[in-house]
Amino acid sequence: MARQADHDQRRRQFAAAALAVIAREGLEGLTMRDVAKEAGFTTGALTHYFKSKDEVLIAVSEQGAEIVRPMMDEAATGMSARAALRDLLYTILPTSTAMKAQWRCWLAFWERGVHSPQVQRVMRERYVEYMGRVSIVIRRAQDQGEAPRDIDVEHVAREIIALIDGLSVQVLLGVGKFTSTTQRQFVDSLLDARLGPVPEPARKASRVAG
Repeated sequence: MARQADHDQRRRQFAAAALAVIAREGLEGLTMRDVAKEAGFTTGALTHYFKSKDEVLIAVSEQGAEIVRPMMDEAATGMSARAALRDLLYTILPTSTAMKAQWRCWLAFWERGVHSPQVQRVMRERYVEYMGRVSIVIRRAQDQGEAPRDIDVEHVAREIIALIDGLSVQVLLGVGKFTSTTQRQFVDSLLDARLGPVPEPARKASRVAG
């Protein structure tokens, strides 16, 4: 068990180093040598755990998902569904240095996924999970009278995710000078546009929860 724990810890260490390299230099700056150097190990030590750059990228994605999932789980429980959906989306916006780094990695993943079936498969799995989480909360909102009953939940979830992707790319590119506040305002407007205005009782509850 101790050996497996050490193995997992070393993989996480290399994944964190790769994330730092990507955040600083982009995918084109990601080499096995640079990842090993960032982590303080030799390239040979890195290749004991990862045989290719794609495997490193997938490990970075997995580590990012491990960080974000608990945040999303916490945001999606305990309050009105509409407020939960809002806060779930807030958690993944690039409003902090850490989340900007995660988004830079995700964009690198997009680029590599076009050419690598292995990376593309992992990307699809991430989006299926993400869409499932958003869809669950939208259905809760329907049950609570905070979203129309006649909407196609999966279609709306896909629209929301696509627009959050687009917003996040613009933030990283410096388009529109989005602040943390205006990013959250974008989410609020997006939910109103896709799900209709929040009913007044739920709006009051949302203010209390927020």
